[in-house]
Amino acid sequence: MNLKSIMLFFLKKIIVIFLVIFFLDIIKEPAFAEGRMYEGTAEGPCIEWSNKRLKWPQTILGREKAKCRRRGTKPSKGTTTCRLKRSYINIGTKQRMCIYERAGTGLEDVTMSVDPSAGGACQRSYACDPFKN
Repeated sequence: MNLKSIMLFFLKKIIVIFLVIFFLDIIKEPAFAEGRMYEGTAEGPCIEWSNKRLKWPQTILGREKAKCRRRGTKPSKGTTTCRLKRSYINIGTKQRMCIYERAGTGLEDVTMSVDPSAGGACQRSYACDPFKN
């Protein structure tokens, strides 16, 4: 081996050791990110905007800023609507099983059993808890 290759080997080794120490130093420090968490505002998202424009005498140039006419409720508050997705009869228990789909994204379906002797029909929709099964 010549001197040049030995020096290059040690130089690479020193750089790797320096990078490892640098990254270990970064990992032990607390991270201060710019990400923001928004919680607890009193108002829900806007469902209906007032985009009916007024005529000229009422506003300058016939335009006015859109205002929120109706706000929705937060998904974590109150109940949501569960709509009937399908139903079938369980052979083992002889009961009708009703499968409901929760309104919202990423929510599981709700399964309920109905006794056929008590009417046996599934409701089309009902108010259900968005997070309870």
